[in-house]
Amino acid sequence: MPNPYDELFDQHAGHHDPPQPPVTRAFDQELPSINLDDPRFGPANIVDPLETALEKIAVFKEKGAQFSAFLSQTRAVDHRDEATSANLLLAFFFTTGGNHAKGSLPGEKTHYALLQQKFRDIISQMKVLALEHWEIVKLFNNDIDKHYYSMTKDQRQVKSDIEHTVDSINLQRRMLSDAARDLEILTGAMKATEQRLKKYVDAGGINNLSNSERLVLTQNRERMTDGAEHQFNYTFFHMNAVDKLAIQFGIYLKETTAQYFQKLSSALNT
Repeated sequence: MPNPYDELFDQHAGHHDPPQPPVTRAFDQELPSINLDDPRFGPANIVDPLETALEKIAVFKEKGAQFSAFLSQTRAVDHRDEATSANLLLAFFFTTGGNHAKGSLPGEKTHYALLQQKFRDIISQMKVLALEHWEIVKLFNNDIDKHYYSMTKDQRQVKSDIEHTVDSINLQRRMLSDAARDLEILTGAMKATEQRLKKYVDAGGINNLSNSERLVLTQNRERMTDGAEHQFNYTFFHMNAVDKLAIQFGIYLKETTAQYFQKLSSALNT
């Protein structure tokens, strides 16, 4: 007996929908391959803290050489005996000032201005170097220790570079300490000049100095020598005997550098 539905199927036999491609699920799709030889994944694009520190040290070294020569040319040490006389008790009673006395008010003012200029020249350059020193110490303390590993250097080279970094940090401290000493000498020399100026107060004639002008000079000098003018506590770099001994032997103790870095940041208002 024929199937009554055969005719229905035969009528639509030529009208079948075209076959559809299979649905591809997201997790079945092929992911793009990663080329590990791509330069973007190469060692050249890895930031090496130790290498960065060495680069900063090289920049400091060049500037530091110029600064050291400048300290030699400034000859702050020429005013050492003048600075010492400012701290003597006799200076409060005898204001002749020894060999540094200029013999007149204009001469003393010219000398005072020279001392101020030397001080400002040193402290402004010193602060620039101190900020660079701060960056190097920060990098060393945060990212480099005895367990440091480099992806671009063998451990023997890493050890050598770390030793070079420590030596450089210590040398920077000595350089900044020398500058702080020179600023201390110049401060004492300015105080000695202020002491000599007292004899010109109400002296009359071309050597006449009002007491108010003397006080203004002293007040302005104190703001400068206290570091307020440059927002820089340069006295932080004064070294005691222990510091000098440690640096002489190239010691840079990791357990003490956190405190050093904190004080250094405070001195620079960073």
